[in-house]
Amino acid sequence: MERPAPIRNINQQFTRTTRIMGLLGALALPGTILYPGDPLILGFLVGAFFGLLNIFFLMRRVNTLADLVLNKKAGQKKAKAFMQAGVWPRFGMVVAICAFASQVDFLSVAGVGAGLLMPTVITVVDANLALYRYYAAGDAVDKI
Repeated sequence: MERPAPIRNINQQFTRTTRIMGLLGALALPGTILYPGDPLILGFLVGAFFGLLNIFFLMRRVNTLADLVLNKKAGQKKAKAFMQAGVWPRFGMVVAICAFASQVDFLSVAGVGAGLLMPTVITVVDANLALYRYYAAGDAVDKI
């Protein structure tokens, strides 16, 4: 009997992260109504949007890398260069939004930073919970 993989594929994980981030955004929206113009809440929402965008670009790059290695038989050196080339645009986007937030009054840098980190934290916690459920379920003898 084939057992399911302990970790979801990257597309499923991105979908789960997006849904959880949508829930967090919906929970933050009443704060924008009660406290319009609050830089922390607006910064969090802007950071969350760019954090999801960052993870989306990472997901696309990882899927393209998998296709490159599996179907086009790219070597390790080419695959490494391909992944490294994708780091700098995403890093530049994070730096640019933080620099922008530091120059304007209506965004808080702390809120933007929290929003940027939130998708990563959600992904790590959710993936670890999935691993825990996988290894906690069933017979533990074959998992030693």
